[in-house]
Amino acid sequence: MLGSLALTGFGVALLPLSLLWAQGARPDAATIAQAVDSLAAGAVADGLAPALGVAVTMDGRTVYSKSHGMAHAAAGVPADDRTLWYIASTSKSVTGFGVALLAHQGALRIDAPITSLLPQARWHPAVHAESLTLAHFLSHTHGVNDKAVVSSAAFTGAIPEAHWPALIALAKPMPTHDLVYSNFGYNVAAMVIDAIRPEGWKRYLEQSVLLPAGMHDTYARVSGLDQKRIAKPHRFRADGRYVTEPFFKTDATMNSAGGHLATLHDLARWTIVQMDSGVIDGSRVFAAEAIATSHRLIAKQTLDQAKRFAFFEREGWGAGWDIGTYEGERMVSRFGSYHTTRSHLSFLPGRRSGVVVMSSGGLSALTDIVAAFCYDLEAGRSDARERVATRMAELRTRFGGARRNVATRDSTRAARQREPLGRPLRDFAGVYEEPSFGKITFILHDGQLEYRWGAVYGPAEIYHPAKRQLRIEIAGSGTVVTFAFADGGPARSLELEGVTFARTP
Repeated sequence: MLGSLALTGFGVALLPLSLLWAQGARPDAATIAQAVDSLAAGAVADGLAPALGVAVTMDGRTVYSKSHGMAHAAAGVPADDRTLWYIASTSKSVTGFGVALLAHQGALRIDAPITSLLPQARWHPAVHAESLTLAHFLSHTHGVNDKAVVSSAAFTGAIPEAHWPALIALAKPMPTHDLVYSNFGYNVAAMVIDAIRPEGWKRYLEQSVLLPAGMHDTYARVSGLDQKRIAKPHRFRADGRYVTEPFFKTDATMNSAGGHLATLHDLARWTIVQMDSGVIDGSRVFAAEAIATSHRLIAKQTLDQAKRFAFFEREGWGAGWDIGTYEGERMVSRFGSYHTTRSHLSFLPGRRSGVVVMSSGGLSALTDIVAAFCYDLEAGRSDARERVATRMAELRTRFGGARRNVATRDSTRAARQREPLGRPLRDFAGVYEEPSFGKITFILHDGQLEYRWGAVYGPAEIYHPAKRQLRIEIAGSGTVVTFAFADGGPARSLELEGVTFARTP
């Protein structure tokens, strides 16, 4: 053959022989950067994402870092080197490493009983907290079924963080002993840090983890930042256009399981310092054993559906990291998602290569396709371009189907609004409270019901009139709210996700 397939914005094109390599031979960084740039730019040009940020690291340096598209489509703000991407659950890698660092310093033991680390906490008797260690919480094998802490921490901020330890007692055991992923373990890990470090977990991670790694543009807050820098969530319409959505995160919901904004530059440094055992810019900033502790497998995946994610095998969990493989190479990773945004951060320590891919909307699989392409290129796989061409073609087909689904869903939701509700909207309005979850307020504004629950808010629309149900969206996820009425007058309570909120006077 005289060339090889390479992606362009609208399909494939031939690359000259000068850009090819023998199978297994590692191409130079410039070749990888050019190919990745073409893929990312083409994906955004094709409307597969409103904004896409990609960074590639090799041998201790960043060889490619660029943002494409619009960070805020409605305001016309482009994504660039200063864009702050919300990393969602990728924050667990920062918190987990912070715990590993404390373990290396002798401040705690990862195998210590959680009751000794949080002596003031009260637990539901059925969870048998005396048998649980910090390792169980870091590896998602604690078996505690919390809703209240995670609800406030990740979404609403309705219950202040200082009160979260008191909510632990409400969490009952799960009906399984499997490794079940959730945010709760890393919220508990932050409580442990708070018990040891007087400055609190946010300040500790900033001073002891982020700044030593040279991550000066990473924040566990929203306040005080130029809001134009934040890549906003975007949902796609049936016609393929993107609509900018609110970024609902506040300081109160920037939590230890998902709560950082960062630039591509900083996230690239995070992959370097981790895969190079604590060394960056030629200097050791973390002890190699602290890094090794964070990457050491604590528990294996037990559910078959959790043993593979996209193209990546997952063996289990370390302290903040998914431990697995890609094409037989050991892979350490931590992904995240919130609303329409997606975060992919991973590295192959044995090859000293890492990838960061951030997206603000579209189909989340794009981030994994880009990452796999980067690794295939770096490994010199002769079919790297054929693989990504096939995957991108499949993604375009899926995106077309997703747009048709949006059209169907929008039509269905519009039809529901024409159904008689059976009661005046004012009967649904009011303030409803559950002490562990806070207050939800429904108000009537210009003939439309709206809700607010702490940091999240939006319209409330008719879902099922006969069942007295309305639909709200919590950070992009549709949720049904069921109202309970007496014979006449306003609702006396509502039920949301299995929790009953009573009307307040």
